[in-house]
Amino acid sequence: MQNPSVQSPGRRFLKRLGFALLQMAIFGGLMGGLVSVRVPRTQLETEGAPQTVLAHLVELLDRPERVTYDARVRALGESLQRQRPKESKPQDRVVVVTVDDDTLSSARQSQHPGLASYPWPRELIGQMTGRLVEEGASVVLIDMLFPELSPRGCSASQPGAEEASDDGSFRRLLNQEPGHSALAFSWSVPRVSPPAFQLWPYRVRLGSHANQSQARTQAQEVLAAQRPAFFIPSEDKVEVWAGVEDEREGQTLAARFGASPAPVRERRNSDDASRFTALDLFVSLAEVEVEGLDASRLLQVRTLQHPVVQLLGSQSLYGAVTGFPDADGTVRGMLHLVSYAPREGERHVLPSLPLAAAMKLAGTRKLRYADGRLHVGDAYSFPMDETGYSLMRWEAGDAGRTAGASVFRSIRAWNILLNLFDVSEGRPARSAHDLEKRAVILTNTSTYATDYKATPIGKATPGGSVLAQSLENILQSQGIRRAAPRLDLQATMGMAFLGAAFAFFFSRSFRSGFGAVLYFSSAVLLGVGYFLVARYVFIERQLWIAVAGPVLAMVATFGFTTLYTVRTEDEIRDFVNHALGRYVSPEVARLVTRDLTLLVHPERRQMTMFFSDIAGFTRLSEQMEPERLVQFLNEYLTEMTMAVRSSGGQVDKYIGDTVMAFWGAPVRTDRHAHLACEAALKMRAVLLERQPLWEKKYGHRIQFRAGINSGTVVVGDMGTELKSNYTVFGDAVGVASWLEGCNKFYGTLVLVGESTAQIARDAYVFREVDRVLVRGKTAPIRLHELLGRHGEISPRMQEMLGVYEQAQTAYHHRRFDEALALFERCASEYQDSVADVFAGRCRRFLIAAPSEDWDGVYEVGEK
Repeated sequence: MQNPSVQSPGRRFLKRLGFALLQMAIFGGLMGGLVSVRVPRTQLETEGAPQTVLAHLVELLDRPERVTYDARVRALGESLQRQRPKESKPQDRVVVVTVDDDTLSSARQSQHPGLASYPWPRELIGQMTGRLVEEGASVVLIDMLFPELSPRGCSASQPGAEEASDDGSFRRLLNQEPGHSALAFSWSVPRVSPPAFQLWPYRVRLGSHANQSQARTQAQEVLAAQRPAFFIPSEDKVEVWAGVEDEREGQTLAARFGASPAPVRERRNSDDASRFTALDLFVSLAEVEVEGLDASRLLQVRTLQHPVVQLLGSQSLYGAVTGFPDADGTVRGMLHLVSYAPREGERHVLPSLPLAAAMKLAGTRKLRYADGRLHVGDAYSFPMDETGYSLMRWEAGDAGRTAGASVFRSIRAWNILLNLFDVSEGRPARSAHDLEKRAVILTNTSTYATDYKATPIGKATPGGSVLAQSLENILQSQGIRRAAPRLDLQATMGMAFLGAAFAFFFSRSFRSGFGAVLYFSSAVLLGVGYFLVARYVFIERQLWIAVAGPVLAMVATFGFTTLYTVRTEDEIRDFVNHALGRYVSPEVARLVTRDLTLLVHPERRQMTMFFSDIAGFTRLSEQMEPERLVQFLNEYLTEMTMAVRSSGGQVDKYIGDTVMAFWGAPVRTDRHAHLACEAALKMRAVLLERQPLWEKKYGHRIQFRAGINSGTVVVGDMGTELKSNYTVFGDAVGVASWLEGCNKFYGTLVLVGESTAQIARDAYVFREVDRVLVRGKTAPIRLHELLGRHGEISPRMQEMLGVYEQAQTAYHHRRFDEALALFERCASEYQDSVADVFAGRCRRFLIAAPSEDWDGVYEVGEK
């Protein structure tokens, strides 16, 4: 019969499996590709960059990823806070000094000049810097920009006016503490049109120097006098020239610089190539060299906003304070290195303010990049990618109300000013701030301040807190590492596989309300579990593993595979019930439902068949009442069926007292012969155990007979459209039935075929009973009796087997008198019914010897 329902389960299974794998490939590949994309930060703010479909997709995935990242950052901060002993102080390697509203209010009420309005004179900032250094600060980071001349300054048109100006005084105060101050600058990616240069018709030579380093000092004085400076090579010297309006002004300027008389020349167009600007001076003071880093990979900035030339000096450090927010406006890290290329062929690397301070504290100007970390001399190293970007490890779960962000010690600037005023007026400082060997950040957090940034721990985190935390990370050699793209891709593919696999293997539980709740709850727990693992790795290892992409891939594969599975589940279940019927064991039915490849189209397969019945059942059935007979049969068949099922067999059918079973289908196994023998021994043991009860209850002793045979048969769903059954047929099936009947002739309980005995001989003990040629067969059949398991044969039976084997040898060698004596001994001494059968044959052969070509085969009519 070609039943369509038999042909479709395998295909449905393969389609279901293929569908799950397809979802894994599609969503795992798509999400994995997106999470592994790392858009270089050098391209994030490129002017006029095209907005591609890929960029939009990456951004859509980055949005939930950033949410999970921020949650992990806060969890890490809270964990670090919990680990910090309650009695310990906050991290004080970095101290924040804040110009807050209370400071400004106190300053307005004071009698000291220049404090009534803000911003204060820059000279006062210099005095505060000096005071902080006197109190022990290793370096003072001035988180304020000075891109223009001080509004409180005087004109610098007269000689010596620069030193007397507010900016000049500020610079002079910083020079008194060489190397202890760090000034801020900012950068931007979009190019800003530079101010138009005034065309000075003439130039005057002011000095000649051995190299540019020496020439810069005089060039800075020229720039401070608001004149353009030029470096003109002359043999092995570098001459400094300044632009002037005419020859008279040139001589006046030369006299001011002590170079009169000096040659005055007309300016040439080629001189512009030698022009030395304030920006050139600043870059020469601020730039750093990094070993092992490709500067072309850094973000290239196009505009720098640096301190005015009057504030530039080699006695200070310089670093950027520009925040670099992500697409959602949140600052999650710091660009510690950027690239600036003022002219073609030039490229300068500029540091952040925290990095410049760390270089001072490490006592080095040497930076080295290797294995994803930036090494600051031999003192510090911290995670940084090749674009100069480093994720910050916040040590608090929330920003707090001060620039300290609940982590750093914060001091009001007014307290520093009070100490400054006390000392300047000859009184001892009133407050001890414990700044010895500390890095101090002087910042503005008042209502005048605009430098507030959105961070993972707060929507308005003061810029000074960002700088402080970034510097603290460097000093601790700590930071957040982003997982490699390959790891994120593997995590995404793995979660996509888990989602598809979970739906594929467990969707069968989606059959009841409770099962559905448990099923979907387990899927949710799978996603939550992944997030918790990623969170644990983040907290313990400071490693950022993608969460949104892997979880979305898992949800997508789980959802689509579930929908497809639910749609086909009823078909599959109906097919299994139709094909196997109610005789299949629950375990086999479960395995088949889980793995539909176990049910295939009818095929030839090596299996073991089993037939058993009750000796003398016809007489028994005639003597018992129908109700008691049916009751007995139900009990007997239940015990026999349990023995079959417990050994992994399939009950094919019941025919009266006959039980037909087989092993090796639908669940494949190479031990089908072993399992059938085990079932027969279990039946015999159950019968012995139940015999007293049944004899007492039904008044009869019960004995069963069984035949077992292994061979190639056809197995499959057979029958008609009205009724079909998963069964077997073939010559091996008929032989098993025939062996069961032969037990009556030999007086045995369990007879097995040659193949069964050969396969299971390693675990069970058999003896050859006979070689029989059935009419209609061309080859004789060897009959074997199953005696028991290895190690369980009694010594008396072993003795009997020894005598029996000797008798069989003599019998097949035609020594019938010797064989007769041995067989009679077995029959009388050991009550062996098989030996009694052969003793009768020996007597007949002694009277009438068999033909000369006799080979020991006994010919009988087909049963």
